[in-house]
Amino acid sequence: MANQYEDDTDDLDIDDSVTNDSGPANLRKALKRAEKDKKDLADQLAQIQSDLRNRSVKDVLASKGVPDKVAKFIPGEVSTPEQIDAWLSENADVFGLQKADATSAPTDEAEAANRAAYQRINAATQNASAPTRDADLMAKVNGAKSIDELNAITGQISQRRR
Repeated sequence: MANQYEDDTDDLDIDDSVTNDSGPANLRKALKRAEKDKKDLADQLAQIQSDLRNRSVKDVLASKGVPDKVAKFIPGEVSTPEQIDAWLSENADVFGLQKADATSAPTDEAEAANRAAYQRINAATQNASAPTRDADLMAKVNGAKSIDELNAITGQISQRRR
């Protein structure tokens, strides 16, 4: 059976002419490269997470209609949209923002009048009958065989002919 690790030795700087005394030196070199790669990946991850947080903050602020300048005051540990929304609600008075209450009562007479009109419209449409009379009338018009029948259906008693 072939050694599965034979091909991995080309990553190491192994000099065959050197005796076993340089073995730990190669390991130290490999460790330094691995630590450098780890640091580079950690920096990339931190940058990506920062960009993602900034985008999330800007999206939430835009959806709430809050200026983008408020983003610099949001703490770093607040990163999810739910946390950002909670933070905005908590600090709305500091930035002069209005809190949106879902159960707020009508604040002025115009809004109360609009609600009453809306309720009247809903009640009228719930009690309305289907337009079957029009369909019946159209069937009679289509089924008329003569001009006299058509005049009787439309309500015209006599028609002048020129």
